[in-house]
Amino acid sequence: MRLYIDENNQVFTMHEATSAMKCFEEFENEKPYTYENVKKIQRANIPVHVLLNTSMIDEKWIYLNLKIYISKNDRVCVLPFSFFDDTKNETDWNKQYAPGQGIWYRSNQDVFYRYGIREEQIVWVNYFRDTIDEMKMKILNSSILLLTGGAPDLMMKRIKEKRLKKIIKNYKGVMIGYSAGAMIQLDSYHISQDEDYPEFSYQTGLGCLSGFDIEPHFRKSKIQIKSIEKVQEEKQIPIYGIYENGGIIVDKSIICFGKVDKF
Repeated sequence: MRLYIDENNQVFTMHEATSAMKCFEEFENEKPYTYENVKKIQRANIPVHVLLNTSMIDEKWIYLNLKIYISKNDRVCVLPFSFFDDTKNETDWNKQYAPGQGIWYRSNQDVFYRYGIREEQIVWVNYFRDTIDEMKMKILNSSILLLTGGAPDLMMKRIKEKRLKKIIKNYKGVMIGYSAGAMIQLDSYHISQDEDYPEFSYQTGLGCLSGFDIEPHFRKSKIQIKSIEKVQEEKQIPIYGIYENGGIIVDKSIICFGKVDKF
């Protein structure tokens, strides 16, 4: 957990802090925090946004670019709200995300171990079981928020339903999203026609990022190029085509790594 200190040496969590406060960090002690047991963070230019196509952040090409943003002391919250409508209850949800049985569990959990993060430092938000207050506390008590891939429009619908949009938009840690989880970080994004979406559409996102758009899973297909040209003409903003082995880090500026085309 990152902590902040005011001019009176009072310590606040990162979600209680103001921009005028200095950033420190502390992980072991419970409140009340004291100035003596926190250490100053040398690099505190947060929030940071990471846009990917894959959850496999333990792969070397991603790890080399993210290791300066992720510490062994970080606490991770996984927000798997991007499932499609065929997931109708907690039993269906467990088949995708629950430990020991979920097909997507390890690809969203184990990938943090390479960074030194332990199992007990990772929590999951359960859409079907957690109360809204429990969801909020899991997000607010983390320093890394992982937004999963799937259906971006349904993910935004569920975030709004659970009244989580404001705290996610104002998240002050490292937000990592892949595919759908990358798209919704923007104020507005487009969905290109594919097997899940029969037609092009514009959608409203979280509003964390603005001034550009992305085309995830980019492979220079005719449909994708047509979508990019449409967005360019109608929105007059740059679009980044993110190939499978590419990613973007927004840390004061836009940093592309791997294979990314800018239009």
